[in-house]
Amino acid sequence: MRGWSPDPRRQHDKSFIETELTTLRKDRSAFLTRTISNEIVATAVSNREPQCLIARPFWIWDGGFCGYITLRYLAGTTQLPLHVPGHVGYSIVPWKQGRGYATQALLLLLPVARKAGFANISIVCNEDNFASKRVIEKAGGVLCRTGTHASDSPIVSKLFFDLPTHL
Repeated sequence: MRGWSPDPRRQHDKSFIETELTTLRKDRSAFLTRTISNEIVATAVSNREPQCLIARPFWIWDGGFCGYITLRYLAGTTQLPLHVPGHVGYSIVPWKQGRGYATQALLLLLPVARKAGFANISIVCNEDNFASKRVIEKAGGVLCRTGTHASDSPIVSKLFFDLPTHL
């Protein structure tokens, strides 16, 4: 995988990456089905009834794999469970970063979000992730606040952006 993980928070977790690769090698069809599944059951932090978290993944491709972008939301609402850090997640493989792929993918995702009923989407990134901050701002994201998020360590400061789906 040349130093990339499908979960950017675990890109240096060799055990996670090896488990993913083993699963992929064992049953490629099952791995792909799991990867592109539109529905993930998410139990709310307050232990209410499980809710259906819709995850709409898209691969970023330039003739070869560049990364992915995913739109996430609860069925029937634009709200998110407390442990989900924003409506959008994306990751570009290191050897294709800096080419504008994440910005273009985010811009292309906006009409998809609008069609799903969103006037705005929320995006969260680490405060020290300057590249991601630039991507979000180039796509029209507006910084709303800084702080921590339940999905990560309480010592990791996050930037919270709102991004209108109509530009």
